Amino acid sequence: MLHKEAGKIEQNGLIGRRLLNVREAALYLGLEVDTIYKKSRLREVPCVKVGRALRFDVKALERYIEQHTIETID
Repeated sequence: MLHKEAGKIEQNGLIGRRLLNVREAALYLGLEVDTIYKKSRLREVPCVKVGRALRFDVKALERYIEQHTIETID
């Protein structure tokens, strides 16, 4: 079951953050950290600046994946 409260996501009793750091975003997308920095600098991957740090919204990353999914030919 999924509950949302004040920017946190509760899933199966575990609290997760909505914003990921660069390393977590790299793991989420299966890319290298350097690639995440490059793609964010080129505005290819959606990101949020929090002070000097980059953060990545899980929902925006999900949309990014959906938009870059290559459909199969039937």
